[in-house]
Amino acid sequence: MNIPIAFQRRRVRTGWLKLTLIILCLLTFAAIGWQGRSVQANQAGPATELTGAPGEQTCATASCHLGNDVNNGNGAFTLAGLPGTYRPNQEIDLTVTLNQSNRARFGFQITVIDDQGRKAGELAVTDALRTQKGIGFVGNNQREYINHTGNGTIPNGTNQGSWPLRWKAPAQSVGRVTFYASGNAANGNGAVTGDFIYTTSQSIQFSPALPAVTSVSAASFATGALAPEAIASAFGTGLSQNVAVATTIPLPTELDNTQILVRDAFNVERLAPLFFVSPNQMNYQVPLGTFPGMATLTVRRNGADVAQGLIAAETFTPALFSANATGQGVAAAVVLRVRNGEQFYEPVSRAEGGSQVPVPIDLGPDLENASDQVYLLLFGTGFRYFAQPGGMTVTVGGLNVPVPGYAAVAGLAGLDQCNAGPLPRGLAGRGNVNIVLTAGTKASNTVTVNIK
Repeated sequence: MNIPIAFQRRRVRTGWLKLTLIILCLLTFAAIGWQGRSVQANQAGPATELTGAPGEQTCATASCHLGNDVNNGNGAFTLAGLPGTYRPNQEIDLTVTLNQSNRARFGFQITVIDDQGRKAGELAVTDALRTQKGIGFVGNNQREYINHTGNGTIPNGTNQGSWPLRWKAPAQSVGRVTFYASGNAANGNGAVTGDFIYTTSQSIQFSPALPAVTSVSAASFATGALAPEAIASAFGTGLSQNVAVATTIPLPTELDNTQILVRDAFNVERLAPLFFVSPNQMNYQVPLGTFPGMATLTVRRNGADVAQGLIAAETFTPALFSANATGQGVAAAVVLRVRNGEQFYEPVSRAEGGSQVPVPIDLGPDLENASDQVYLLLFGTGFRYFAQPGGMTVTVGGLNVPVPGYAAVAGLAGLDQCNAGPLPRGLAGRGNVNIVLTAGTKASNTVTVNIK
């Protein structure tokens, strides 16, 4: 059959158009490959849905990287930091690491889903230089991903790439959740061949919220804020199996296989030095460096979390010890008497009937030229980092008393000392009087002494 010449020409034009599009696509693919966007651990960041999770491929099965079967190299691909269970809104810091020798670049991708394939919890970037967040869909289910950035493909260890991230658990149980991750150990040769793709997955189950633990100042027993290096007491149940007391300085961070971990407002977690542990009470020192803001305290026994609570951290939180260790009554203090250039130390309390009773403080003879100067050396915690010149005051019986100085007590963890005096003679004969230490606008608990 003869085909009209005009129709033949249209077919020729259409054929050339298809050929031109194919050539352009091939040139674009070659340019992308040459630029290394798909051959050097996807330096711009990989496409999503490539972790090997249900419904997803990997870079090997998606033909991004060819020539080697998945998990067929001699590298090691790990996900570190994952506990066996998760609790509502728990934040967990994780590290993905891919290690293999003779590799030029490294990349990764991770997602977290429940058994129905749905996004579980929230993934968060903690190193914006090396990681970035992506969103993808598998069927009708949205998923979150953390991937490497261009800078994140650069090795940051000997023969390895490593990437930190954070996962926040769902507010309610979604049952088992699984972390799926894939990694690429790339040779950087500018081609899609010769790279090694790895996958790993780990599952964890839901655990109910931990029993509560409440922290207070070990001096005042008030439930307010706590300062770095202050002495605190934590109260709960099942905190430790036995009673154990620290016997060394620096204090240990573990007693009876029990630890306290404090995660501050910057999500930095530190071990707390421990004075004492028991099933219902632990005395500890708030870790140095704890940033102001809400912090999470976790009690961990034999590697498992057994209790958790919140503490409000502030730079300084003055509290005074009392002689009977209740935060009330006669002060834990010492009298310093200066007479004719000599110094004498005297108690302010004594044991009687199983408790501490005050020892009256003699301000000295009521003479115009009396030489006695009487000072109170008060002991407390939480005010060593107060740094407003002249901003610390002490009142005794409602009268302002000079504060020559205050500081941490050397060799005694967490203990602070404030020197107040000389005591004014107007206090003579007053009997029991209240003492309050104020740092800036923050007042301590009230303790007492007896003035003869």
